[in-house]
Amino acid sequence: MNRLTAALGAALLMTMPCWAGDDPPAGPPQAAQDLGALSLEQLMNIQVQGAALHPQSLEDAPASVTIITAEDIRKYGYRTLGEALASVRGFFVTNDRTYETLGVRGFNLLGDYGSHLLVMVNGHNMADNIFGQNFFGNDFPIEMNLIKQIEIIRGPASALYGSNAVFATINVITKSPDEAGPLTVTADTGSFGEKKGQITTAGSLGSAEILFSGTVYNNTGESPLFIPQYNTPQTNNGNAIDMNGEKGYRFFATLDWRNWTVTAAFAGHDQIQPVSWGATIFNDRGTQNYDKLNFVDAAYERLIAGGTLRWRTYYDSYSYVGRFEYPLSDGGIEDNREGAVGDWVGSQLTYRFRPSPAGDLTVGMEGKVDMRNLQTDADVSPVPIQYVSTSNPDRSFALIFQDEKKLSDRWKLDLGLRFDTSAYHDKFVSPRAALIYQRSDWTVKFLYGRSFRDPSAFQLFYGDGLSAVANPNARPEWADTVEVDVERKLGKRMNLLASAYGYKLHDYLLSVYLPDGLIQYQNTPRIQAEGVEFEINGRPTNWLETTASFAAQRTRDYDADGILEDSPDYVAKLRFAVPLGRRFDLSSSMQYESTRLALAGLSLKPVYLGDFTLTSKHLLPNLDFRVGLRNAFNLKYSDPVALNPMVDSMPQPGRTFFVELITHIGRK
Repeated sequence: MNRLTAALGAALLMTMPCWAGDDPPAGPPQAAQDLGALSLEQLMNIQVQGAALHPQSLEDAPASVTIITAEDIRKYGYRTLGEALASVRGFFVTNDRTYETLGVRGFNLLGDYGSHLLVMVNGHNMADNIFGQNFFGNDFPIEMNLIKQIEIIRGPASALYGSNAVFATINVITKSPDEAGPLTVTADTGSFGEKKGQITTAGSLGSAEILFSGTVYNNTGESPLFIPQYNTPQTNNGNAIDMNGEKGYRFFATLDWRNWTVTAAFAGHDQIQPVSWGATIFNDRGTQNYDKLNFVDAAYERLIAGGTLRWRTYYDSYSYVGRFEYPLSDGGIEDNREGAVGDWVGSQLTYRFRPSPAGDLTVGMEGKVDMRNLQTDADVSPVPIQYVSTSNPDRSFALIFQDEKKLSDRWKLDLGLRFDTSAYHDKFVSPRAALIYQRSDWTVKFLYGRSFRDPSAFQLFYGDGLSAVANPNARPEWADTVEVDVERKLGKRMNLLASAYGYKLHDYLLSVYLPDGLIQYQNTPRIQAEGVEFEINGRPTNWLETTASFAAQRTRDYDADGILEDSPDYVAKLRFAVPLGRRFDLSSSMQYESTRLALAGLSLKPVYLGDFTLTSKHLLPNLDFRVGLRNAFNLKYSDPVALNPMVDSMPQPGRTFFVELITHIGRK
């Protein structure tokens, strides 16, 4: 290990003089790819970057991968990351009216908030250093029209990325300044008083190319929102008035200069909670959350000594303020405030080269240092009381090894290994193996991986003595996953995919009630899951683009002899798009989820959702629009949630609409 560390450090030092000089980029610039103009055969050959730390075809990727392109986002009208991912085979979204969470392959542990998934922006990990959560709604900091493609990489990826990459990795790749187009102003309106404005511009500053985008939005929210568990005269017969509004901002910038790409995002999201995690006063607008997420990431890439050197360094900050109003026995109000503030820096260095006959080797190291991960909880009134004030900064280091070897014309073997260690987490070794067979129009992948998730700082150290107890002895969760994928091209128009998988998740952390009524996160026995997935996609005719998928999955807590909550046995998807003349596209997305269980054991009815979107393309020289219906058939349904013991399911919106106008200033 010391030799590897020294070698990587030497490679870093050797390149330092080049970074400051005037050397040209490592290779000729690649022309921007217009994904919307590609044929089906070309679309099938789109490259994925996040599966092996470098671009490769979907057939060569050591995982089952789905790509959502910028053209998909435009035609289907995806307005949040969660909405886009909800269209993908085997995925489903749950909304507790504060945060959206993403489930995959039958796993979406209530209260988890996406910490078993790895979400990245251009390879930058978006999880915070306190809760380890991810954002999928309006709180996600990147506008959808800035995205070039979304890579959905199923299965474990801890061998590359470490903690949290248990069930899937989602890599959001943003547009470069060259791909962003002219100055664009976008205005949105829709149901529940939705208002949003965005301005995007790109240009040159000397030899640098710069993109900048800024967005502000304000939604009043569904009102009244009926919560049946509060249907009494004392609680306004269950009607929450003006209790689901949200507002926020998003600012994003990218700078391309020589071998460097610098990305920065700053976002804040303020959400009124109709129902919170405790017994707060119903129909009181004082209970709300505010999340703020910022990062700056600088990535460098250069050919050196016959290999590719990649280096990234970054700074992140996250802050959370929760205000909760509780009723007092004397008729007064207890004003409680929770807070979390995190700052951390990190760096990753990798080098990919080809020492014959070993194959393509990637070696690397990564380090991260918490400067702060402060957690607080205090009453502001009627009597100021401090319950929690704790900060436990972590320091972590990892070594990465990957070998991609072509065994023959038809067989390819990928091996990966990562070693992780940190100040207050156990050491962990994450292996991965992929044996890939390719013949003519067939690709078969045999996959294995071991992944892990470290307990969050919240699970380890938060204890207020009133509702929760800290557990500094919590162990990492870990999972073994096996999978077989078969992909078959049906001529030049269609593609057929089938997957079978199984995983065992050990030592998963669950909130457990102690004898004194307090909650503590404890390692509990295993979860086991099996499933099969099928998908067919392509263009059966020149005028029809379609994707249909079906997933059957069984996810069980066998030691407790129970069915996992929020785990549908069946998930089906259908989407299609047709052109209406030369200037319009009509699209639709259909989703089905079978029965899911809520925490109290209530079985929620199946969900059938239909969305429709009409989009223009070059309607006028400088104007386009999108209009859409969501839940077009006005289905009344609820999602399982983990809030207070009284509310374990949350009603979801009925039929909604949106209208978006896009003005391209200077487009020819």
